[in-house]
Amino acid sequence: MDRPFKRVKKAAWLGGVCAGLAYALGAPTWLIRALWLLLFLGAGIGGLIYLVLWLVVPQWPEEPLDYDTVTA
Repeated sequence: MDRPFKRVKKAAWLGGVCAGLAYALGAPTWLIRALWLLLFLGAGIGGLIYLVLWLVVPQWPEEPLDYDTVTA
């Protein structure tokens, strides 16, 4: 991960955790959201982890300039 893991609020559906994780990993945002949904529905712990990350992970002051190209 050459990019830091921070929440991306502008691209967020809820708290920006999935968008920030997708940016940090260089993965498509839809893929991270789908995996998170499977974790939430399958194990039931995804919601708790998301809430903790929402509270702990800092937010980007504004959306990174290359967000769309990295998460496309």
